[in-house]
Amino acid sequence: MNTDALRTYGRLLLRLAALAAVVGGVGVLGMLGWQWQATAPVERIAVTGTRHAAPDTLRHLARVDTGTALADVDVRLVEDRVERHPWVESVSVERRQATRTLSLTVRERTPAGLVVQDGRPAYYVDTAGQALPLPDSAGYDVPLVHGLRAAYHPIRPVVPRSVRRMLGTLQTSEAAPLVSAVVMHPDSSLHLLTTPIGAHDAVRVQIGSRNRAQKLRRLEAFARQVLATSPTASIAEIDLRYDGQIIARKPPPTSPET
Repeated sequence: MNTDALRTYGRLLLRLAALAAVVGGVGVLGMLGWQWQATAPVERIAVTGTRHAAPDTLRHLARVDTGTALADVDVRLVEDRVERHPWVESVSVERRQATRTLSLTVRERTPAGLVVQDGRPAYYVDTAGQALPLPDSAGYDVPLVHGLRAAYHPIRPVVPRSVRRMLGTLQTSEAAPLVSAVVMHPDSSLHLLTTPIGAHDAVRVQIGSRNRAQKLRRLEAFARQVLATSPTASIAEIDLRYDGQIIARKPPPTSPET
């Protein structure tokens, strides 16, 4: 091998050694970075999307201590814990390695009715039957629910299916502003009470258990065409239990004083 070949071979060896050093360095840095990510602690728990569920309460429910390795956090377990809060419908938990943050994005439940017991507001309920504790502020314009005897429970649904379905139907109905209350009877049947309309005070509405969305459309039309234009308050009850019919009943006659 001549001198030029030896020099060329030597330069090639140097280049290969330099390349090996670079690759090795990158590998070491990658390993160190992976180890850093695997051991990076939780420095902050960020909570967004709440209105009634206090962020500190949700952090307590999450039961993740600052200093815990972010990679060791069981996301599904944290979601299950946080969703035990009565106002939380769902939560999405995300690890954010760059900022060492555990992010909780919350969607709260929406009240559909206000349960009244012993003449006082007891708790809100949503269409899933979940009881929602009364917030310190921010009331909701939802129908009152009378006749429900179940006590407040933070986890177990407390509202019978018939009431849940009625509240759910009202939420999507144009007649919703006309309904002030849902009344449940001991036999689980329901009737509604309207808001004052025209010259009429609250009117009792018998709605039955079938085709309620259609019946509410008839109620809205009847209220607009008859109740709102009637000059005298002469209707005490509206019966919608029979398909295709609206039966309006007058108040019973009062006996003259003797």
